[in-house]
Amino acid sequence: MRVEDYGIGGVYLERAAAEELAGSLTRDGWTVERESQVDDSRVDLVARRGGETVFYELKLAGSTASAGWAGHLVSQQQLARRHGAAFRLVLVRPPRQMDLEIDGVGQMLFERFVQYPPSEVSDIAGHTLIDDVEGVDLTSVRIRGTIAKIEGEAILGVTLQTGGGEEIGSESFPFTFSATLDLAAGRADEVEVHEVDTTSWYGEDDEGLEEAPPSDNDASEQGQDKY
Repeated sequence: MRVEDYGIGGVYLERAAAEELAGSLTRDGWTVERESQVDDSRVDLVARRGGETVFYELKLAGSTASAGWAGHLVSQQQLARRHGAAFRLVLVRPPRQMDLEIDGVGQMLFERFVQYPPSEVSDIAGHTLIDDVEGVDLTSVRIRGTIAKIEGEAILGVTLQTGGGEEIGSESFPFTFSATLDLAAGRADEVEVHEVDTTSWYGEDDEGLEEAPPSDNDASEQGQDKY
């Protein structure tokens, strides 16, 4: 499952986000159905192009911890799988008073995680390959000279493999973090991951999927929060 981070303002945020997302997909050649009834479930948005189908679920950021949400997410993933469709979760964010940006933060985090993957994801499978860091949203920035101390949230894309190198699947996990950046060198000198939302992975375990063996780095990295 891939998670997309989609910021948009307005009174009815999820509805406005769905309309804008539908328009963007239509311009890219997709056929879009809104509020589509599939079996006994409602899908916020269904997009089709050629032989590809994608089910979209839109959720206001910060409301994903509500009771029953994890079960709903898993059931929507299962519904998409039964119909041969990909599943995308779109996080809708209200506008903030201040827009904080530092160019290249996602790439700096990515390069750091390639060397030091967070234990929350490296422990899931025999091998965890870091694919990308997207949707970086900074909540705090302090800069002195060329050193920046930042806090924020982002989405970590990974490919999971067995110990023998067989691919299990690709996942995207929202996470919160703080980091120290060397802006002159363009690198993250220290990254502390505070929380990783692995609901999408462990929710699928209820279907009978077995958790893959731990990675070789477990003994050395278990319990460490800084990367």
